[in-house]
Amino acid sequence: MKLTTLKYFVEVATELSFTKASEKLYISQPTLSRHIRELETELGVTLFERHSHSLGLTSAGQKFLVEATTVLKQVDHLSHLFDAQTDDTSPATVLNIGYLANFKLSEMYQLLNQFKAAHQNVQFTLNQETPMHLTDGLNDGSYDMVFSLASYLQNNAAIAQTLFMENHLQIALPRHHRLSQKKRLHFADLKQENFILLERQQSPLIVDYVISQGLKNGFNLKANYYVNSLEEGLSMVAVGKGLAFLYSGMNDHTLEEKYQIKIADLEDNSLDQNIVVAIDQNNQNQFLQQLYGIMKNHLASNMRKN
Repeated sequence: MKLTTLKYFVEVATELSFTKASEKLYISQPTLSRHIRELETELGVTLFERHSHSLGLTSAGQKFLVEATTVLKQVDHLSHLFDAQTDDTSPATVLNIGYLANFKLSEMYQLLNQFKAAHQNVQFTLNQETPMHLTDGLNDGSYDMVFSLASYLQNNAAIAQTLFMENHLQIALPRHHRLSQKKRLHFADLKQENFILLERQQSPLIVDYVISQGLKNGFNLKANYYVNSLEEGLSMVAVGKGLAFLYSGMNDHTLEEKYQIKIADLEDNSLDQNIVVAIDQNNQNQFLQQLYGIMKNHLASNMRKN
């Protein structure tokens, strides 16, 4: 087992992306994939769960990440053994972070990278999940910190949370739709429309919410299609298959041009759909508590500035 292979593994495990890891390591993706497969063969275990659009660590992978990080840290310590440095032989810590897909989370990466730079013995694993799975993962300890919809984390005194991003529902329409010139719409304006909805297991609270809003405004929501991703839904809107709901936190102001669609705000929605960063208050990991405190202070400072 080579140290370079351990470095490759830690980079892939941290990024949870062969593409991003290969760019940072300045090697080709096929070469990186081959090294990881050879490592799995040598260990006799599967380190990564590979899916068509995502990558995750297995339980064996999470255990190996802790040990590999510790080994690399010890090697780095040896290389600087006679430097005038402070002796730091504290064990490596891995914090498991869960977050929502499709949202603009550049500030999350910025804060995590800043923390990592100041705490070299801390590693992060990052996984995209549905709001329900994020809540379950926080409750059962699978995740140390999550970035999720506030509405899924309500009424739980054990969870500490702070506002990360303001967020509300929007509606995507074909460019030449009769309502496409309006910047703001009410649910009542959508009475005659057909919709493209997320599969319910992706976000049951929101699907149930928009259906209830239709009923509240005197109509049954007509869903012609169900999709698994924002990209799939907006692509169908573009070709006139219906209207699709999305969040303002997903809208980076390039979507209208990219998909040749129009996006309007929905005014009459009352569900708390802001994005929060949350941890279990009973989790006593000192690095987690430090990270949450730093994020809370940073986000509160941003709110005061705005």
